[in-house]
Amino acid sequence: MSYLEKILNDIADFNFEKLNPLYQGFFVMVFFAVFASTCSYFSNEAKISKDAYKEMFHKNFSGIIVKKFLDKHNHMSQKFILKDSTPIYVYPVLWEKAEIGDSLFKKVNSRFVKIFKKDTTIVIDMNVAFKYHDTIPENEN
Repeated sequence: MSYLEKILNDIADFNFEKLNPLYQGFFVMVFFAVFASTCSYFSNEAKISKDAYKEMFHKNFSGIIVKKFLDKHNHMSQKFILKDSTPIYVYPVLWEKAEIGDSLFKKVNSRFVKIFKKDTTIVIDMNVAFKYHDTIPENEN
């Protein structure tokens, strides 16, 4: 029997109840630590989305996109540079729909972003884009 087969047989014959109680406690703690960190990760994702929504909600921008790139100095964030050299970090729905040469327009405290293309206008509702339904009222100061 090869060494690999011996290891595989030992794994297949593993019986948790035969372990020393100290090791059982260790495995239980590891399981709960992995479980808690997984739950924390997914709840943090919702918070990140909520924070991004709030940040975007309070932004004001307007201009023609002259550059579209991934910012390697900021975790490969999606970024546009407007004609007046204003940098805008954008989110996936804007990144997918807007191209170089399109115009962007967003008012402060508005959840709508308008993309003006040569032949059409696209209006993006951030409530849908961020899947964030506990939204900020439009008239909040």
